[in-house]
Amino acid sequence: MLFVSSQEYTEESDVLTEVEVQILQGLERLGGSYQQRNLWKYIGIDSKTGLPILARLEKRGLIVRERVGGNKRGVYTIRLTEKAYKLLSKLREEAVETFRVDESSLPEELRLLLSIPCTYCPYSDKCGVSFISPQNCELFARWSYRLRV
Repeated sequence: MLFVSSQEYTEESDVLTEVEVQILQGLERLGGSYQQRNLWKYIGIDSKTGLPILARLEKRGLIVRERVGGNKRGVYTIRLTEKAYKLLSKLREEAVETFRVDESSLPEELRLLLSIPCTYCPYSDKCGVSFISPQNCELFARWSYRLRV
């Protein structure tokens, strides 16, 4: 995943907090959509904290909440919008620029270590707990596949 500092991010007068960015990144990592009731465990927050955040993200056009099922309590699926993907891409580019180093001056072993996605993953402190693990991390899988090729 990508590294986001604890500072807030501003785009078009929208201010995203770190938790809002973590939700967007988590949804991206989960393939772009996920059930709302299971999202809290993955992100590591409770629904009381998360529901107002989802409302703000939906109001900004970054997510869409879709009701699934017909029972009284309904199950919601949260889906990222194109605007959210563009924002996450921009955040990723800024994070890469922040940590850009002249790699030609570094030993090969250090370049390999710095290329591991875990070194800039905001979920590294939660890795191996709940849904987050190297076994189901898409970024880690892509990185390791590139090593084999």
